[in-house]
Amino acid sequence: MNILLEKLKFAQFEMFPELIHAVSPRCFENDRGEIEEFSFQGNGESGKSGEHVKLFLESIGIENSSLFLVNQVHGDEIFILEDQDFACSEVRKISADALLTQLHGKPIGIFTADCLPILIYDPRLKVIGAIHAGRRGSAQSMMLKVVRKMARVYGSRPEELVAGFGPAIGGCCYEVSEDCIQPFKDLFPDEKSLFRFGLSGNYFLDLIAVNKLEGEKAGLLPENIFLMDHCTCCSTRNLYSYRREGITGRILTTIMLRP
Repeated sequence: MNILLEKLKFAQFEMFPELIHAVSPRCFENDRGEIEEFSFQGNGESGKSGEHVKLFLESIGIENSSLFLVNQVHGDEIFILEDQDFACSEVRKISADALLTQLHGKPIGIFTADCLPILIYDPRLKVIGAIHAGRRGSAQSMMLKVVRKMARVYGSRPEELVAGFGPAIGGCCYEVSEDCIQPFKDLFPDEKSLFRFGLSGNYFLDLIAVNKLEGEKAGLLPENIFLMDHCTCCSTRNLYSYRREGITGRILTTIMLRP
């Protein structure tokens, strides 16, 4: 099996030998030499989702480990994985949009198809996080809340944290109504660069810039926030995009502390 991951990892995260992380591409070459799309959530092909998650994890060096995912609901709830014996099937029932853990050998992840996937890491305390930051979660200051939660639960210092922003729909393509823009005008009244007015009467929202500002507002240093700069809607060949395709697959973003 051949999965090309060169452009789907953060070079800065690779500097930490205790971490394994990656963002899934759309396709891989299967054992028959055919190009196949990842189908992590079934996508009409029953039985493939579990197999494809396992294949992807193994391709990045995570073997014999179950992936811990929450039930994403576009909110601002944060789940702390602290029980070594908690089954991933039980975690999957928990409605949240971010996971944090200090447990080693427990990969955590999130699914996206335009929303912004964020990985966050405390190198001093060895805390990892995976965040699903869509429009609604971002309007509720999800990034800020995660950083504050890490400080409260673990004693993390924001200025020591590093964050990687994965592929998401860019300000070039993310067209929304004025009602959708208003929460961001309220959050950042002086930041006009977060959105621009379109000819159709709607706005184009820069979700990535919103979360970068949220991270800095939470105390992260600008030089510790890393961007992949891949717009999902523009990347027709490499990434899934709900805005572009409607019913589609999902991108998996995952991180783990080595056992």
